[in-house]
Amino acid sequence: MKIHNVFILGLAVAVSLTLKAASPVDLSPIKELLSIPSVSADVAANDKAIDWMRGYLESRGVWCVVETFPKDGRKILYAATKPGLKAPDYVLVTHLDVVAPASPAQFVPVEREGHLYARGACDTKVNAFCGAEALIRLNGRASVGCVFASDEEIGGNTTKHMVSLGYGHPQKAVVVLDAGSMSPDIRYACKGNAYYKVTATGRSGHSARPEACDNPIYKLAEAAMKIRDAYPHQKPGEYGNVASVTIIGGGDSQNRIPETASMTVNVRFVSGGLEDQRALVERITGLKTELIRGTDAAISRPDDPEILRMQRLMKAAYPERACDIVRGLGANDSRYFPQFGKPMMTVSMDHDGGHTDNEWCSVRDIPRFIGLLMAYLAPPDVIGK
Repeated sequence: MKIHNVFILGLAVAVSLTLKAASPVDLSPIKELLSIPSVSADVAANDKAIDWMRGYLESRGVWCVVETFPKDGRKILYAATKPGLKAPDYVLVTHLDVVAPASPAQFVPVEREGHLYARGACDTKVNAFCGAEALIRLNGRASVGCVFASDEEIGGNTTKHMVSLGYGHPQKAVVVLDAGSMSPDIRYACKGNAYYKVTATGRSGHSARPEACDNPIYKLAEAAMKIRDAYPHQKPGEYGNVASVTIIGGGDSQNRIPETASMTVNVRFVSGGLEDQRALVERITGLKTELIRGTDAAISRPDDPEILRMQRLMKAAYPERACDIVRGLGANDSRYFPQFGKPMMTVSMDHDGGHTDNEWCSVRDIPRFIGLLMAYLAPPDVIGK
């Protein structure tokens, strides 16, 4: 009976948060964060974003620690609701780096017709801000930690590094706050993500005598078509491996056939490891294939009680959403947590346009999403207080 009452109370809290969603929110700190041009490759700008978030949290009493990534010295932030809490019940995972904007103007946030437009409004600074607010409001009253990564868009190795240092080891669940495209659902799986360099070798010479040469660009073009045919586009409802040729390069002169040409093939896969996928691409193309970087798939059980609890709370807070439990097509930093054997899920606020020149989030949804996170993360004796 006690558990049933707690569940009903949790739903009541979620519903009340929905009704409060129209409450105004101070956008000033959010706009400050969005205005920092923290493109993944810019270490100094990412450090500025990390420093901003650390200052925001610490000024409100949240315990924080910053580590540096050995490869390039960039900062990484971990924060928790209790000092020294490195293995909390719930681990939030998010990031403050962004992809390059269509123009610098995207770093000037614009509020229009209930939407906030800016690079990072969708993917994923505002989601990260909501996670920070949940930490602040549950500080000292819940067991929650959050990794704020600074290179998720280029592999997320800063998250991997923090986990290796002992930060963010979940006792109950991992909740990834991230988004790239419109998603009103809970994602319980992300595909493996690998980048391979495929190289064709030929015989160079003057372009006026192609008969005396062996053009590697033609070999590469044929290999690209083999990739296209071997990985057909997914039909609605299908969830399998896909691959795309994303970069092609070769030659250094307009009138010389080169010795080599190469392309990057991005494989998103459901099963098998990085070496399995490399060998498959090499077999398909018949060309030398090398791993550039990659991570394995991260898949939880869709019927895990923690994921089902998030779904119940989300349905109460978002009656207009489908709130389905689905598999994600992209990759995110849940990839660094399967070894703990805890459920992993990805949720996000109302948004769209990730990685585009029309990226936005819903202003009205900011307090509602913070409320959803609080309802999920708060222990039973805190719910409703």
